[in-house]
Amino acid sequence: MIASDEDWPVLLDKTGELLRRDYDWSEDIAKITAPAMLVYADADAVRPAHIVDFYARLGGGLRDANWDGSARSVARLAVLPGQTHYDIFGSPALAAAVTPFLDADSLEPPAPLGP
Repeated sequence: MIASDEDWPVLLDKTGELLRRDYDWSEDIAKITAPAMLVYADADAVRPAHIVDFYARLGGGLRDANWDGSARSVARLAVLPGQTHYDIFGSPALAAAVTPFLDADSLEPPAPLGP
């Protein structure tokens, strides 16, 4: 099916309706067991408070990682500077932020150092 000019207002109306709905992913986030990385733009459509809450629900940012990284969360967060919700996908910073996460042999924190 080929979209027509009349389809654009329909898409915008449906998108607006979707964005006005309240949603709560709290229960679903708690079910995630795989390492997760959240990537946002610093001028994103998602509010920073929501980004931080989402990251915390994955276990990130709740404590200091310790000097040796042993208390670091498996979850990762990247906020890319100078990007928007709309242009982040074309940014070289996206690949630079995500590639180490995807290429990591393990995302588990190192064992604590010491006796």
